[in-house]
Amino acid sequence: MAVKGLGGYHLACDARNPRAVAALRERKFRKEKPFALMAKDVAVAQALVELSSEAEALLISVGRPIVLARAKLDLPGIAPGNNEFGVMLPYTPLHHLLFDGGAPEMLVMTSANRSSEPIAYEDSDARERLSGIADVFLVGQRPIARRIDDSVARAGVFGPTLLRRARGYAPGAATTLPTALPLLAVGADLKNTVTLVVDGQAFVSQHIGDLDHYQSLRAFEETIHDLVSMYEVAWNDLVIVHDLHPQYASTAHAVTLPGAEIHAVQHHRAHVASVLAERSEWSKRVLGVSFDGTGYGDDGTIWGGEIFAGSLQEGFERIAHLRQAALAGGDAAAEFPVQAAAGFLAQLDDVPDFTAPPFAFPARYRNALELVRKDVRSFATTSAGRLFDAAAALLGFVREVTFEGQAAMWLEQRARSAPGNQAYPFPFNGEELDFRPLLQALIRDRLRGREVPEIACAFQRGIAQGLGDALHVISRNRGLDTVVLSGGVFQNELLLEDLKSFLAGGRLEIWTNHAVPPNDGGISLGQAALTAFGRFDALRRPGEYAIEPTYA
Repeated sequence: MAVKGLGGYHLACDARNPRAVAALRERKFRKEKPFALMAKDVAVAQALVELSSEAEALLISVGRPIVLARAKLDLPGIAPGNNEFGVMLPYTPLHHLLFDGGAPEMLVMTSANRSSEPIAYEDSDARERLSGIADVFLVGQRPIARRIDDSVARAGVFGPTLLRRARGYAPGAATTLPTALPLLAVGADLKNTVTLVVDGQAFVSQHIGDLDHYQSLRAFEETIHDLVSMYEVAWNDLVIVHDLHPQYASTAHAVTLPGAEIHAVQHHRAHVASVLAERSEWSKRVLGVSFDGTGYGDDGTIWGGEIFAGSLQEGFERIAHLRQAALAGGDAAAEFPVQAAAGFLAQLDDVPDFTAPPFAFPARYRNALELVRKDVRSFATTSAGRLFDAAAALLGFVREVTFEGQAAMWLEQRARSAPGNQAYPFPFNGEELDFRPLLQALIRDRLRGREVPEIACAFQRGIAQGLGDALHVISRNRGLDTVVLSGGVFQNELLLEDLKSFLAGGRLEIWTNHAVPPNDGGISLGQAALTAFGRFDALRRPGEYAIEPTYA
């Protein structure tokens, strides 16, 4: 059933009916990404998942987000290969009426769209786009003014964490910046949000989505105009800021806007800045760790495993990073872990045949390795996200991912099922974290027949211990006492748990995101904060860009 909600339509079915769930997956073209659940009340939610007091407080909070927690029940098709469910409570009168009217007490309640498209919110659009998915529509007469998804949160290691900031939170002010300039930050191309700063208040938009989809791109443009109109900002007064990547769709759109000035901010500095902006820490000097999948670096290479030192006021200096590897095929490697693995494994000596058991890599690996060896369509990267993908491939995830971050999530799930104390070596030489000993140890244990969960656990702990050791060394050398962690890799709760234990009892304090997501949903706030202090990476005026916009 397509149900008209607060910010769009949902697709609902009985969560305990495997045939209905399977039909929904098939019609929606959603292969393995988990479905969200709506529980009738807190008691039903407690039967579904393990609710800590912190998680329950999130669940019943005014924002009513989807809360991620460990599953208690086996519900086929809800979250394949994942031991967590995302659960929310009713938050509109219609939801309460549905349950009072006899609806199953556990409903799948997922965004009404085909995979990767924005949620349908206009009645005519919903009827057209959801034809063939929904058997019946429940439609109220009141039109929805603005498209908005459900927010997603978890009770994290370092406190409540938003993974998707939308209904219940956006477009609220995430912080106040010390600037009188009206700023518009257009974010990144994945998990896009935009931030408008008016009278110092930083209003972060709802989650928009991935801009490589036309409908998401339309939603992005609509959201920008909606915010600027809502707060009655004159376009010619706006200072506009975008990601440093010259070919991002968000960059291409930013250069067409009639702002007073246009600036660029490097992706990973924006991640770190978002944490400090939330806390209104303008002058505090920190060690900033930004680990994610992809971001355009100062040198034109693909960054993603970066350590910075500095503050919002003075800017951030890149002082260390993951050892560089080759990425065959560029961004396409994010969809195929074996393709991502090729550039990392090419640096190892005396490696086995990875196309043979126990690894059984498909032909794509050999083709990717050939690209790396010939330096054709291969790009230098320091991506920590792709390192996790490489490890997942070595442990058996040799197929294409069906949603972003799936391979790393799979690795974390394996590691959680076999807690242990071993940590593979991940040495730091003062400038680089060297992944080679880490992967060599993993390969040796795989060849010896060690259990996959035990290897995954040792890999994860190795990352945490190696990074923790590096942070201790750098902090002593630079006289810093606070570490900032941001970027999509730090959605990995097991990694955060291990880091917390390795850094416990020391002099280092750890700060993470809370008001905005650690993933690219927080980039726009970081862009705005750095621009407020004049810490951008380029200054341009309309017409001064070398690149041509990719769309009107």
